[in-house]
Amino acid sequence: MPDYNWFSDENIQVAADGIRAEAKKWYEFSDRMTTVSHAAKDQTLSVAAFVVTDITGVVTAADLSSAYNQMYEWLNGLFTQATDEFDKFGKALMQIADWYEQSDENTAQNFDEIASS
Repeated sequence: MPDYNWFSDENIQVAADGIRAEAKKWYEFSDRMTTVSHAAKDQTLSVAAFVVTDITGVVTAADLSSAYNQMYEWLNGLFTQATDEFDKFGKALMQIADWYEQSDENTAQNFDEIASS
């Protein structure tokens, strides 16, 4: 009985199609994070939103506003980075699928080369 041909045209096409389907998921994640990022950018608050009655005078509205703004900037940066990174995952997977289709049984692709581009 002959060995199974893992590198038949049909098997390579099935694998490439599976990789492309996974890439589409990452593009969708990127689109969803873009929506989150845009929505989060609208969540600004003025200093007046942090006015509280503090008889000790230790915490001021400016202190609370500053803490909020620092967290706001940090989270918005993460949302933007997630959008970019998810898009890069999708592109890398599409490139892997293309390379996989072009390879033969004696050729192996290195994911590190793809990820670094």
